Amino acid sequence: MRWVMGYATALSLLVLIVCQSVIIPTFFMPFFTWQYDRLNVAETIQMSDDELMRVTAELLDYMRGRRDSIDDVYAVVAGEERRFFSDIEIRHMVDVRELYDMLFIVRDVAFFLMVALVLGMVLIRCEVLQMLARCTREVLAGFLIFTLITAGIVAIDFNRAFVIFHHIFFDNDYWILDPRVDLLINMVPIYFFIHIAIFIALLMGLVPLVLIAVTSLYLRRARRHGFGGL
Repeated sequence: MRWVMGYATALSLLVLIVCQSVIIPTFFMPFFTWQYDRLNVAETIQMSDDELMRVTAELLDYMRGRRDSIDDVYAVVAGEERRFFSDIEIRHMVDVRELYDMLFIVRDVAFFLMVALVLGMVLIRCEVLQMLARCTREVLAGFLIFTLITAGIVAIDFNRAFVIFHHIFFDNDYWILDPRVDLLINMVPIYFFIHIAIFIALLMGLVPLVLIAVTSLYLRRARRHGFGGL
């Protein structure tokens, strides 16, 4: 039972890491500022930097459930005030918001499950630290290998991976936008997604790597001092 609880806790931690690795870059405004400057997004769309950041903030608020819709988002583009998002873009963002709603739910469930499992292990007087250290190291090591392989495959042909991702998570073609008429695809072009994918991959790689190092050091110290014993 203690091993089951240990691995379940480690898997909950893994789910939490994966969810946060996607959430953090998505809602990290300095990342958007950097990418917009790097890709000359404001110049491409023909709007001011301040207007672009305001629209971005409203879009992210919608994705977080802080506003009901984005069909009332207006901005000055090419010297004229207009509704920023087209109908197809709004429909696509409805689907995107549903994905993030699910992501937030999965993250929260994983967190509370992890806490409950740790408390359960304490109640049954299990060697909690050593059990969690060993299970966490093994689970994260396996995930790290998977992440490296997946990142390598995606890096070979990002465009194909991008299309496959959308076919998996969306059951319509609203995500296929035209840069000649749709501002959203100019706001976040393919190179933006490449950079955010790198950001996500780094978090998914570095966080497990740090935790593997910490747990390995702890287990080595435990063996050296002779306490515990699993």
